[in-house]
This record gives sequence, structure tokens and C-alpha cells, in this order.
Amino acid sequence: MWRKTRGLSRESACIIAIVVFILLAVVLPAVSVKKNAAPAENDPMPEIEFSISKLPESGDITVWVDGNYKKMPMEEYLVGVVAAEMPASYEMEALKAQAVAARTYTQYKRDHGGCSAHPGADICGDSNHCQAYMTPQEMADEWGSDAAKYTQKIVDAVNETRGQMIYYDGEEIQVFFCASAGGRTENSENVYGKALPYLVSVSSEGEETSSHYYGEVTVSRETFIKKMKAFSPGIKFDSSQIIGKITRFESGRVESIEIGNETFTGREVREIFGLNSANFTVKADDSITFSTIGFGHGVGMSQTGANAMAKKGADYIEILTHYFTGVTVK
Repeated sequence: MWRKTRGLSRESACIIAIVVFILLAVVLPAVSVKKNAAPAENDPMPEIEFSISKLPESGDITVWVDGNYKKMPMEEYLVGVVAAEMPASYEMEALKAQAVAARTYTQYKRDHGGCSAHPGADICGDSNHCQAYMTPQEMADEWGSDAAKYTQKIVDAVNETRGQMIYYDGEEIQVFFCASAGGRTENSENVYGKALPYLVSVSSEGEETSSHYYGEVTVSRETFIKKMKAFSPGIKFDSSQIIGKITRFESGRVESIEIGNETFTGREVREIFGLNSANFTVKADDSITFSTIGFGHGVGMSQTGANAMAKKGADYIEILTHYFTGVTVK
């Protein structure tokens, strides 16, 4: 190749020089631009952050999350709570109701000794003990390409209800909420043993489209008996009857159920078999089948019910005053 090039005419050499110039001037810069172009769609999503300046000023709270104590402004914390506790695709008024409920829950917890599982924390991020919580990065991981849109939506829900809480007789209330009440919420005393005037059974319409509205758990007779004996070692079973009389609260949830020679609460049976709710029916033959309605304890605000109300035009105050009887929101 080198020898043939040396034998080129002056005109050919000029042409080659022009081609090389074009390559250097046009093609290489284009390659450089491509290297610096926006990342491909399948590149990892950068960490999502929301602007604290857009949130109302608030005092700091101490949260136990990811194994550490962390101080953060109340309103910033609430963004992570609403993101974790309610689907971001829900209606804005439902998200606002959740924001106010979460703020009230947090303040009540703080004013009544804080998180008992983590001394020194006002609240923790464990939904089984306090409230669930998501970091901005977890929001990004959960929502993917919708992360920026959903994060801003929740920031707006928190911001537009800034500082507002739920009160009964001038005191912030003890808040409860669940995914789905199965058509009707429950009196607090039927679940937690204490009657509170603002936590009484009310209707909860429009929940049927929830993915967890109906549920079913089936176990063999052998597994059923084994689980019951593990919970209550003294239980005995008659060969002819395994399930006896069932009584119910007005909400439809099981108050008591006879199993073998003993009687259990609906809550106990829900816990033993991991049922979605205590509103269940039982079919016993070669196996035992529980069919449930609703998801959760059923006390307080139903999140799917709140979303259904919002879709029909209710605002967040109407939602909260429906689910929490005799309260004011301010």
C-alpha cells in the first residue's frame, strides 16, 4: 500500500488530502458529539431529588430508617411516607388525604412518647410498627420513567396541605388507615380493644376494583390442624366437624369462630393463616378454603375508598371527615 501511494499523481494526492480533511473536520466531531449525547433509555436512572425549597418550613423530626437515626424536616419526611403508603397513581385528593393522615399520625406519635421500638426516634420506617417510608432513590427504582412525575405529584400533595392535621375536640387524633375496608370500615374497639369516637364503622364504596379486594387461601386439613395446634397446643378435633359456629360484627368481619373444641377471634385466624382480612368465609371439605373481602384491619381510612371518593369529586377534607367521624381538618 505504501509503495502504490508513493506512485500517485499530484492530482490524486490532492484528492486524498481533501478527503482526509473532510474526515477530520466532519466525521470525528460527530463521533465526539455522540459520545457526549444523552444516555440511552436503558441506562440507570439518576437519583431523584425534590426541592426542599418548594416544601413548607417545618420542624425536624427524628426517624429511624435503614438502621440509623436520621433528622429531617417533617414535610420532607411526609413525601417519603405518602410515596410508600399510597399508590402514586391515585387521585390527587386521595394523596392529599393520605398526607394529612400521615402528618397527624406522626405528630400524635411524637406527642405520645415516640417510637417504642427505637428509643430516641419520633417514628420509624417500619410499616408493621409505625409508617412505611421511601427514600428518593427508592422512588426512582420503584417508578422508573414515571419517577419525576410521581415524585412531584406527591410533593404537591404534601405542600398543598402544609401543616394541616385531623382534630377531635381540639386534639390531634390517633390515625389508622388500611388498603381496603371491604365495603365497610370497623369500630376501633373490635380490632384494638379501645373505643374511639372518631373511629366508628362507616361505608366505604367503590373498592371492588382493588386488586386485593377479594382474596383466597387454601390449606390441606393436615396443614390446618398443624397450624392450629402450633397456635393453641391444647386444641382437639372431632373427626366429624372441624369448623363450628361463626359470629360476626356489623361490618361483616368475623368476631368469633369455633375451631375444634375451642373458640378464636377472627383476628387470630387471620394472623395464623396470613389472610388479607378478618372478613372471611370458610369452606371445609378435603381442604380448608378461606375467602376474604378487603385488605387490612379495616379501621379508619380506606385508601382505595378514598381514591374512589376522589374520582367522584370529593376533596381531601370530605374524604377525611367521612372516614373519621366528627373531626375537623385544619
